[in-house]
Amino acid sequence: MKSNFEVALRVSSDLMTYCHHHGATEYESIISNGEEAIMYIIQAYPVTMSDEQLKNLTKKLNAPRQRDVEQEYWELLGESEDFSELTLVGMSCDEARVDYDGANLTFTLLRHY
Repeated sequence: MKSNFEVALRVSSDLMTYCHHHGATEYESIISNGEEAIMYIIQAYPVTMSDEQLKNLTKKLNAPRQRDVEQEYWELLGESEDFSELTLVGMSCDEARVDYDGANLTFTLLRHY
């Protein structure tokens, strides 16, 4: 299993890559290591996305956590353009919130140890 720090970097990278594909040119990333969990706060702007894209994104990131998938996470990423990497991010986190105000996109994720 990769270290918690390596997982945190990969999750942040995947979220920022998603934002880049939706027009973002500025990013802010906070990774906070607590005693029981890691919290990610990723902000990107300007982001252009439809209501349907926002709904789909929120659904993917709120996929139930599957600890057994975390072992496979690294091999699965990049294998297929049809398989959503964001679903893998969701399955590696316990909680996810997505906020979008029409330009600014903010992800807040929590991953318990």
